[in-house]
Amino acid sequence: MAQALELTENVEMYLKYIYLLSQRSGGPAKTGEISEHLRVAPSSVTEMLEKLQDEGLAKHQKYQGASLTKKGRDVAVKILRRHCTMEYFLAQALGVPEGRYHDEACEMEHVLSEDTAQRLRKLVKQPETCPDCYDLEKLHCSYLVGKR
Repeated sequence: MAQALELTENVEMYLKYIYLLSQRSGGPAKTGEISEHLRVAPSSVTEMLEKLQDEGLAKHQKYQGASLTKKGRDVAVKILRRHCTMEYFLAQALGVPEGRYHDEACEMEHVLSEDTAQRLRKLVKQPETCPDCYDLEKLHCSYLVGKR
C-alpha cells in the first residue's frame, strides 16, 4: 500500500498556487505558470501534479494543466486564509512594512494552527471574504492596500 502524501510546506505551496492561478484564469492552472511562481522546473511540477492527483487533491491532464478537486480546494483555501490572516496581523497589528509582510506570512502560514489563526482573525477583524481578496499580481491581500 502506498504511503499517503504528507501535507508538507512544498505540497501546500503547490495547492495554493494551483488554486490562485485557476481562480485568475477561470480554468486549469498551466504547468509553466506553476513552475514560474514556485521557481521550480516544469518537470518537477508535472511530477508533483501526478502525486497530487494520486492523492485525490488535483486533476491533471498533460498539456492542459491542473485543477483542484473539492478536497484540494478545501486545503488550499485554508492555507490561503491563514496566509491572509498572517499578513493582516503583521501589517495591521505589528506595522510590518509591505515589502516584508508577504514573505513572513508565507513562512508562517504552514505552521500556524487553525485555532490560532481563528483567534488572530478576531483580533485583527479580518474580513470574512478572505481569501478571495488575495491579489496574485501584488502577492498580498487586496484589503491591505492603503490600510496603514
